[in-house]
Amino acid sequence: MAFEYCQRLLSSIMYKDTVTVERYAAAEAEDGSDDYEMTTVYEDIPCKLSQYGKDLLADKTAITYNVTTDLRLCLPPAYIIEPNDVMHVTTREGRTFTLYAGVPFVYPTHQEISVRRQKEGA
Repeated sequence: MAFEYCQRLLSSIMYKDTVTVERYAAAEAEDGSDDYEMTTVYEDIPCKLSQYGKDLLADKTAITYNVTTDLRLCLPPAYIIEPNDVMHVTTREGRTFTLYAGVPFVYPTHQEISVRRQKEGA
């Protein structure tokens, strides 16, 4: 009973954002050869996106300035997230982020996933 209460509490307080999860799955190309295609695994899972004191990583190329941000995503433990899954997060404020999953750490009440955002700047 206390466990269920804790999960309801997390859902009501923490999970104000949503995430749609995609991953590559084996498929067959038109010519019959093996291929991979992006498949939606979960849609609109309640979650919480947050920062956790990581430094911003930047790399300048001849044309662009690449910025990498490491963030943390928390969600219920029932969902199976794999490294390199593509996570499309929409915050409660309506901002959207495309992130790439690291290794999830699953706890009885929730899971925490380090996610990385990569973006090209001008």
